[in-house]
Amino acid sequence: MFTGIIQGHGNLINSKNNLGEVIIKTELDLSDCKVGSSISCDGICLSVISIKNESNKYFFGVNIGEETFKRSIAKYWDNNSKINLEKSLKVGDEISGHFVYGHVDTTLNILKIEKLDSSWNYYFSTSSSSNYNKFIAEKGSIAINGVSLTIANVKEDVFDISIIHHTYNNTNFSTLKVGNSVNIEFDSLAKYIHSKND
Repeated sequence: MFTGIIQGHGNLINSKNNLGEVIIKTELDLSDCKVGSSISCDGICLSVISIKNESNKYFFGVNIGEETFKRSIAKYWDNNSKINLEKSLKVGDEISGHFVYGHVDTTLNILKIEKLDSSWNYYFSTSSSSNYNKFIAEKGSIAINGVSLTIANVKEDVFDISIIHHTYNNTNFSTLKVGNSVNIEFDSLAKYIHSKND
């Protein structure tokens, strides 16, 4: 389990031509992680299968299975990708975001990016599946590429989120462009409520 507060970034160091082990390099301190630990990579909960420290950088390996590959943006990762990283929540840690499980529900494309004086608005459409609309509520929580965010506005099949400078500069939102796909995890509470009522 995670909180959606990004702690660092990683980059692939091996070209990902097929499924299997992917190696990610990061300057995030992973001294408290080991084989079997969970790390959120762009909001995907992945298990560490190898880890080593060289010259103050960590190199950890993860497996990407077919379901994850199909459902997430992992299929688009390359050696230039900036991947949001968060270590798993420990008992007693501060929960600054919301409970994020690292189970990606779908991917959505960015419709528009609007630069304001002190923030950015990112717009997304759910028109590809109206089933998602029931999980989206103004001022509700959502995780996008593993980042805990608040839904600002909802209009029919479009919703937007607001990104402040800190989030923009400390996540891969600064690298995203219109048309890019992002990982979406809807708020687990909303999913459980609707699953009981459906």
